[in-house]
Formats: sequence, structure tokens, C-alpha cells
Amino acid sequence: MGLWYTPTPVPYRPHRATWRQPLHLHLAPLWDALVPRLGALRGRVLDVGCGQRPYRALLGEAVESYVGLDREGTLPAPDVVGDAEGLPFPDGAFDAAVSFQVLEHVPSPWRAVEELSRVVKPCGTVLFTVPGVWPAHELPHDYWRFTEEGLRALGLRAGLGSLEVVPLGGLWATLGQMANLELDRRRPTRCLVPLVNLAARALEPTASHTLVLNWLVTGERRA
Repeated sequence: MGLWYTPTPVPYRPHRATWRQPLHLHLAPLWDALVPRLGALRGRVLDVGCGQRPYRALLGEAVESYVGLDREGTLPAPDVVGDAEGLPFPDGAFDAAVSFQVLEHVPSPWRAVEELSRVVKPCGTVLFTVPGVWPAHELPHDYWRFTEEGLRALGLRAGLGSLEVVPLGGLWATLGQMANLELDRRRPTRCLVPLVNLAARALEPTASHTLVLNWLVTGERRA
């Protein structure tokens, strides 16, 4: 099975999972979408919910400084301990603020997006990703799943312009990823994971976005 199926690393760390891994349909599109966007950032960057800071390596040479913020825990390695709903920074302290797969764990995500907007300079960049469909996780702090219109409402409420809301994984990727999570629970069925990945990837160009695995949102703080 080792040449065919490859397990998710333990402890888990975001990465560009290969087609042999159970989280390929979730992580590969997310990673591919973030590489050019993070590479284009410049100046001072804040990462809210940074965890072990896996995305720091994707930042380009134009980034002058990086600050990772997270709550206290055994795995996170933040520069600053803080709360996404009340960031401990003055207005306009950063050129960009990012957050990845965090807002579903925040009781009031609209406040968190408002805070992301507040701490960037006018015309600064806010970039975040959230799940559209995902099983319950990190309980009891799992509160939300998101839709395109809901994300646009959050962005407008936070004073963001030039909003871009991008689906990352349509119907087939979503169904395939949910199947892989279940298949991966049992050793006899794990060998099917790569087949599901290949089938979902082949069908994905025909997929509707009635179900979306993840969303990527970018916007600029209005001057």
C-alpha cells in the first residue's frame, strides 16, 4: 500500500497533498490558489490563526516582516498570542492580513473580518480561506460553514472593496473528499483513496458549485 496510498502526516500540517493522500482534494487546490497570491504580498503581513506558520514560506521577497497570531496551545507557534475578534494591534499596522481555515472556529466571524480589515492600511489586502463543506472538527469550537453570498456580506460589512470570492473545489471534489475522509478511517478501504482522487479530478471540470469544498476571499480595505 505504501507505493499507492500515502497517509496524512502526523501531527497534521498544511501542505500540498499528492493524489495518493486522503486530503488531496482539499489541500492541493487550496495550496495552488495561495501560492501566487501570497507571493504577491509586500510590506508587513499579519497571519491570524497562524498555527505552525506553514504558509510563511509562500511569502515573496517583497514581504518585509511577518507576524503570526494564534491562541495558546500545544501546537501553535505564534509570535503574538491573541484573539481574532479583538486583534491587539493599532489601525493600519499592516500592509496585508491573512487567515486560513480559521473563521469557522470563531463565534463571531463578522467581527474577525472587521478586525482583519481594521489592522491593514487603506488599500491594504485582506485574504482568507474558509470551508464550504467539512465535517465537524476541533470541537466544541466549530461554529460555521460559508456560502458565496454570506462571504460577500461579511466583506462588505467589514469595509472591503474589490472583493473576489473564489470556489476551491466544486461538487465532485467535495463528494470525493468526504468519501476519502470516511475511507481513510479503515485500513482495508484506504487503498481506494487514490482512485477517488483521480476520479474526482477527472470529473471536476464538469462540476457545478452547488457544493463547494473551500472558499478563498480577497479584498482591499477602502481608503
